[in-house]
Amino acid sequence: MPIKGKLGAVLGIGAVAAASAFLLVLPSWQILAQGQTEPAESAVGAPQGRADTAVVLPVDLTQALVQSETRIRSFAGSVEALRTVDLAFQISGQIVEFPVIAGARVPAGGLIGQIDNADFQLALNRARAAYDLARSEFTRASALSDRGVATGAQLDVVSAQLSQAEVALREAERRLTQTEVRAPFDAIVARTYVEAYTNVTPAQPVVRLQDVSELLIRISLPEDLTAVARVQPDLFSVTATFPAAPGYRATLEPRSFATEANASTRTFDIEFRIAGDIDPRILPGMTANVAVGESESSSPAQAVTLPVSAVDTTSRANPTVWIYNADDSTVTRRDVRLGLPRDNRIVVLEGLEPGETVVATGWWRLRDGARVAAVGL
Repeated sequence: MPIKGKLGAVLGIGAVAAASAFLLVLPSWQILAQGQTEPAESAVGAPQGRADTAVVLPVDLTQALVQSETRIRSFAGSVEALRTVDLAFQISGQIVEFPVIAGARVPAGGLIGQIDNADFQLALNRARAAYDLARSEFTRASALSDRGVATGAQLDVVSAQLSQAEVALREAERRLTQTEVRAPFDAIVARTYVEAYTNVTPAQPVVRLQDVSELLIRISLPEDLTAVARVQPDLFSVTATFPAAPGYRATLEPRSFATEANASTRTFDIEFRIAGDIDPRILPGMTANVAVGESESSSPAQAVTLPVSAVDTTSRANPTVWIYNADDSTVTRRDVRLGLPRDNRIVVLEGLEPGETVVATGWWRLRDGARVAAVGL
């Protein structure tokens, strides 16, 4: 066979083989293209099947509720006595009586301690004798002056001596009273600094007393609350609880405000008094948890709330909820902005209207437009 004839035969056989291969591939390619053009209508997490098979997922539903939002801020406080004083003797000497102990209650005027008063009693007796003598001489000189026997100068001398004796007597009486220290008010003995038979000097503290007829609680408030609390204290409701007295909640009333801010914290000290009966377990120096909220007379803000379980905070950067559309039983994802939790609910600040229906549980199986079966609403 000539060369040209052989070459034409080879080319013809190759063309026939290529055409056969194309015809064999064509049905598979058409089926593949058709499968790619069909939309996937099954829900996320549902079994794969035919496009016209709709999977309906059962979900629990709930509604967004409007609740009064009472804003409460907590502060750490300390319990203080109405008055705290350190008592001391005003003269030196040895303590011979010291009947008080720490924690004891002392009535107003009760004896705290007494210094040996023997020397002061002798000094008083001496001053009283000198006064009696000066008074007798003055009486005699006055009688002589009335009869013209004594001169006016002599009367002036004995009158001055009587005045000096009277001053000395009063001083001796006062120094004798200073040998005792007595409680200036009904008090609790917070601590003692000395023991009986100790020698003390003037102004040396011997005991610390606390007036607990009223108990105060001191806290530090930021400037935004301080400004309102001073002008409109009725807008706030202040209560306190105490770790040392479980179950006891005290109502507090404002007593005094510091008008100078703390140099380091820029807060203002405010004192509250405990209203009503005081739990005997509460003592000065204990800690208190103070809650400052809106009073019942003020108008609390309204907040939209949802169960905590209805909010998806894991799958996206922003929290989302699934809105239920009752017309076609489908759900749609929506971004929301959250506030603070309140018990088992959470405040939704933006993105949700009161009364809207949302998916309470099971939202992790959903996607936008999925059909659901309502349960629990």
